[in-house]
Amino acid sequence: MKRLLVLFMLLALALPMLAACETASTDSSLEESSMSPDANAQTVWKDAYKDEANGFADANAVYSLKAYSDGIESTSYDSLPAGDTRYLFGGSEKTRAVVLSEGYALTLPSASVTADFSLGALRSKFYGDGYVLTVSYEDQNPYGRREGDKIIVDENGWKTYFDEWLVRYFVNNEFLMENSIRRTRAIGQTTDLLPGYVVDYYDMQMNVAAKVEYDCYSIAVVRPADTYQYFYLFVLKSDDPMFEQMDAIVASFKELADEEKSGTPVNSVGSYELKIPEHWNEETKAYYNKLLTQNTVDMGMFYQKNDPIYVDWFYESIESELDVFMTYLHTGWYGKEYKRSALDMDLVTSEAGGNGFNGKPVLELTYQFTTTNNTLGGYTPMYDILRGRLDEEFRMLAKEIKEYGKPVLFRLNNEMNTDWTSYCGMQTMNDPDIFIDTWRRLYDIFVEEGVDNCIWIWNPIATSCPYSNWGDQLNYWPGSDYVQMLGLTYYQMNNDTKIESFEEMYKELYGKNTPWFDNFPAILGEFACGAGAEVTFDYNQNKYVPVPNLEQKKQWQAQWITGMFDCFMKKNEPGYEWCKNITVATWFSANDYVNIDGVDKVYNYLKLDNGVPLAIEAFKNGYKKLKDARE
Repeated sequence: MKRLLVLFMLLALALPMLAACETASTDSSLEESSMSPDANAQTVWKDAYKDEANGFADANAVYSLKAYSDGIESTSYDSLPAGDTRYLFGGSEKTRAVVLSEGYALTLPSASVTADFSLGALRSKFYGDGYVLTVSYEDQNPYGRREGDKIIVDENGWKTYFDEWLVRYFVNNEFLMENSIRRTRAIGQTTDLLPGYVVDYYDMQMNVAAKVEYDCYSIAVVRPADTYQYFYLFVLKSDDPMFEQMDAIVASFKELADEEKSGTPVNSVGSYELKIPEHWNEETKAYYNKLLTQNTVDMGMFYQKNDPIYVDWFYESIESELDVFMTYLHTGWYGKEYKRSALDMDLVTSEAGGNGFNGKPVLELTYQFTTTNNTLGGYTPMYDILRGRLDEEFRMLAKEIKEYGKPVLFRLNNEMNTDWTSYCGMQTMNDPDIFIDTWRRLYDIFVEEGVDNCIWIWNPIATSCPYSNWGDQLNYWPGSDYVQMLGLTYYQMNNDTKIESFEEMYKELYGKNTPWFDNFPAILGEFACGAGAEVTFDYNQNKYVPVPNLEQKKQWQAQWITGMFDCFMKKNEPGYEWCKNITVATWFSANDYVNIDGVDKVYNYLKLDNGVPLAIEAFKNGYKKLKDARE
């Protein structure tokens, strides 16, 4: 389908070519006329599924059937269990998809559609000729009034969610221009396309995207006109503009009556497989095996600005070096025409250089696809990475890491399931597949360049944001061939009247991840418990206010740290299964600030310095116990 070429033929060849075309047309007609209705479809088809406008008047128009139960294709068409049931009814030219567990049907271009329902509780993915369509049911808008356990959303709450989390970058012309994305038709809203529904649509194409398989996007937000409680998000990506086809898909959409629905959407992916790369060098294999088998937890830290004076001060304060040294690296630093951020070899050789056995800290490198330190709204490298424009930059980084030689805990694009990173889904067409494609591109380049010392860490944040199904962390999973460790991030800022303990927080987080990642060693890629702040934002007053009881909060912080180390010491005891996979924990020792009337105020006090002596003492004592337990 890509970019049709005009062919000039010699007059002498015209008649034979036309004759061949006529024969092909006749053969096609004969083939179609010889098709017969699928017998299995006859047993499951219901009038509720029909779409007469697209040729699906009844089961006689169905020539093939694919049935799915809990995400797995099944051949027991007439006896599917009462689970997550879905059908693909193939016609002569199109496919009618029916998702009983979410209660809708729609018609798709092409008769040979395939589907991925493995994350059925989050999304449905349909693959056709030259396109992929993702459909998700969305009902997690928090902007409303609470009635019991339910949030009631009105028009104002819908507008806030819609503008902030759904279309913020689709409507931002500066963002599109900075990333060489053009509109293929004007932004629109209609109530005529699908009677009873409000449809907002956005159509865009990446320019200079020869290396991108699907560079065109048609996105539709489909909401029943009489409610703001829920909506459907359609994201169609294709190799040519398909906004007319998208309109047809939306127009074919039908919500089923309650009595036609059945089952509950489920994720059927099971436990992801842990694969240890064969290309690792022996030193990296030995360190990784140590992580898999050790009974304690290695401790690391990111030191604010990696100031060597502060690093030395902290080591003196706790009377020991830590096991891991963490630093950050970005693809660039402000501006589209950026200079590459090279790995600071002097820093990593002086402060790291460890291999897990030589007494030096192991390097944890957090690499981020951003040139603005994750300030959003303008340029993001993500589209140029897809276009292949950063390949040479990646190859230079690969060579630097290979030259470093020692094992590297390589944490790529942490907290992708948020609304505040340059590589989040909101910045990439509400399509987490772009995150996956760029991750794999860098990984493959590292392999090509012979990098044999990187342990790749996939590190979502604890709570996915935007609150949605399409933005859930599992949609960003690059695959078991591309990840060797699970990263966890969960902060306790300590700005409230009470705080959750380390055990309460991470036990909850373990519950979110264990069905899929129980085989993977885990690293707390960055985390901390704060000592309160100078100010916090009061949403009721819509302004920053002082934080009271700071001395009490410093005591709570120390207690939280003590409890954390107690959990690490018990990780192999009954009742602490939630902690068993944690092998490394890296404290984020840097404060967050907010500027108020020209004055910087501490917004989150996370740095362990001489202002929090109780926390320093608790860290010192806890880490000593961990080290003693290793001997």
